[in-house]
Amino acid sequence: MATPELIDAHTHIYPRSYIERLRARPTIPRVKEHEGKEYFVIFAHEDAPGPVPGREFGVEYTSLDAKLAHMDRNGIDRSVVSLGNPWLDPFDGDDSPQIARELNAELAGYGEATGGRVVGMGVLPSNSVADAVAIAAEIAATPGLHGVIVGSRICGRTLDDVELEPLWAELARTRLPVFLHPHYSAAPTELTGFGHAVPVSVGFPFETTIALTRFIFSGALHRHPELRLMAAHGGAGVPVLAGRMDAAWRSDPTTHERLPVPPSECIARLHLDLVLYHEHAMHLARDTVGLDRLAYGTDNPFSVSDPVVNGAALVRAFTPDERETIAAGTRTLFDLPERP
Repeated sequence: MATPELIDAHTHIYPRSYIERLRARPTIPRVKEHEGKEYFVIFAHEDAPGPVPGREFGVEYTSLDAKLAHMDRNGIDRSVVSLGNPWLDPFDGDDSPQIARELNAELAGYGEATGGRVVGMGVLPSNSVADAVAIAAEIAATPGLHGVIVGSRICGRTLDDVELEPLWAELARTRLPVFLHPHYSAAPTELTGFGHAVPVSVGFPFETTIALTRFIFSGALHRHPELRLMAAHGGAGVPVLAGRMDAAWRSDPTTHERLPVPPSECIARLHLDLVLYHEHAMHLARDTVGLDRLAYGTDNPFSVSDPVVNGAALVRAFTPDERETIAAGTRTLFDLPERP
């Protein structure tokens, strides 16, 4: 058979207009300049006085050409890129919908600019749920946009908040893929003292675990079976904790009104990326949701990204036929055309 197509569904970019907005912020998250270089500052300990604030924010974060070069180096055929965190969380004023529209228009143009090698996901405003619903409908109707990225909170609300019900209904109606990604880190105070390594390796996935668990127990996926949600980092702790969630659900009847079926039934309908770096973790993701609900990813351009290690783990974990099944599932999820 032909070499399996490699599609990167977890990869980010920061348009220059967005960077300028972060540069104008006096508090985190923001971009600071030091000796002619830009630094991305999202954690409080990175914002402390010192010679180098945060992490250097080079051209790989902002340039579409750099994204294509990264793809060429790592044998990636196509990418579905999303705006990196913190999205529009810091921009929750009345102009948030307009900022979202401007960014979405730029992201929608990536497919034409790259001959279809790179396509974009949209981003939601953070000022109100009503505006988020309206923008979600616009994203679904916009050629060139193939999904929407969200964080562990939407418009400042946890994913189980009943006020988000109209948004879930709209996303189910349009079948717009949703990519759930962390930003804030769980237990940030407890995870200090190790630079960004511990917050990123543990805090981010556990933020996803908490948000995804709240979402599952809210019953939103049960009420809206057409919802298509891909969780970052293999769903973090959810696959390994699915059985424990079922046991806890059975032991607490107060949860059954919102979620009348065991959590594992909803977990099995998720899509999971494979930014996991180890074949055993990839096998667990497969066993949780099935091959056709997995998607390869690199987490480029963040420093934690290691496409060489993750690509090697993918090859060890799955046969060529299985990797093509993963690619086919990714094409279906994001409504991508068949490989050129």
